[in-house]
Amino acid sequence: MKVQCDIRFTNSTHGSYLSGQQLTGEVQIKLTEAKRFNEITLRIVGYSSVNWSEKRGQGRRRRTVYYGARRDHLSSQKVLFRPQQNGNPGELPAGEHMYEFACELPTSLPTSFEGAYGHCRYTAQVVFDRPWKFNLTHKVGFTVVQPRDLNLQSPSIRMPTQMEDARVFCCGIWRTKPLFVRVTVPCTGYVPGQAIPLTINLDNRSSRLIEGVNMKLQQEVTYRAESPAHKYRRELHTIVKHIGNGVEGEATNQYVQRLVVPTVVPTCGDQNLISVAYRLHLTVRVEGCGSDPVLEIPLIIGTTPLIPDQPATVAIPPQTVVAGDGFNFGNVPEQLPSASGIMRQNTLPPEYLPPPTYEEAMNAAAVVITDDTDTHAIGTTKPYVPLYPSYNFNDIQWPPLPPNSSLPQPPLPPKQ
Repeated sequence: MKVQCDIRFTNSTHGSYLSGQQLTGEVQIKLTEAKRFNEITLRIVGYSSVNWSEKRGQGRRRRTVYYGARRDHLSSQKVLFRPQQNGNPGELPAGEHMYEFACELPTSLPTSFEGAYGHCRYTAQVVFDRPWKFNLTHKVGFTVVQPRDLNLQSPSIRMPTQMEDARVFCCGIWRTKPLFVRVTVPCTGYVPGQAIPLTINLDNRSSRLIEGVNMKLQQEVTYRAESPAHKYRRELHTIVKHIGNGVEGEATNQYVQRLVVPTVVPTCGDQNLISVAYRLHLTVRVEGCGSDPVLEIPLIIGTTPLIPDQPATVAIPPQTVVAGDGFNFGNVPEQLPSASGIMRQNTLPPEYLPPPTYEEAMNAAAVVITDDTDTHAIGTTKPYVPLYPSYNFNDIQWPPLPPNSSLPQPPLPPKQ
């Protein structure tokens, strides 16, 4: 290969950024001999796209309807190598050529995501415009995460939350005594790596055997199409599952189960084409006929954990905004501030909490980011997987459980 190209991000080891951060990097071009180019440009783009198909009608009227939508979030371009003043192609000599760049990422950028029916993707691409030949391209992907500081959410997520169910079971004219179920969580906001402590109360006054309690942390992904009409498609994934103990007939049981949140995309996308939400889903499996009690508690998965007692907020001065198209060659900052305080007023966690690491999402599949414009790609295009923040709490409960997080309550009246 006579032309080699490499794009490196200099202020992020794995190419992961928070929206509002500054992306910096360098483009390395190696030529084994002098080459003539009309132009060499660096393009940084980000967009969301959804698409799927559905069958409609029967028989001869059966047809396939294609739903889709696209929304652009980021588009910047910078010329690395300019042609001569007379418009003729310029010659780039043999050897190694380095170009530094910096790009301000808007604070409104949605979180990177790769799903079955759509994606939100960010890429940096170098395009070699050659005279009388096909263009050469080299592309890499990077991750953008929209920060969600749990301390800036509604105060209600700090409060203990519980769901209850009370019912009787019938078989003809025969009715059992009631079964009371209660599940309590100390708060409804968590971050990846944090344990969710569930307190399960089973008061079984019936003669039925409670075989167990299925506890799941579920992720619901919603895709929104805009053409040929507004349409929604949803995916439901179980990302954590545990089967807890049941209880014999006419007996009670109480226990606490911890579900650790794996590395997943934070709750996001209320105004985007793709949104992600989470909830706890519990099913109490009852022996015999009758419906099983089901309880659900919505959760928020954030990027900064809840801090007890709300310390004072610290204002982080914003980075200098670059005029023009968002690029700044030269004068690149050596290091960005930590992820907990980028261009906004945030609640900073205690110093003894380690900063998050960026890891691949649970069960994430690597994707190929090349498209129809990359028919003459050079170099090795690495499979791309988004990286999301995750904390290591070393098996400690954070935040600490509040006092009286699970208060005894009078049983609900039974329902059939």
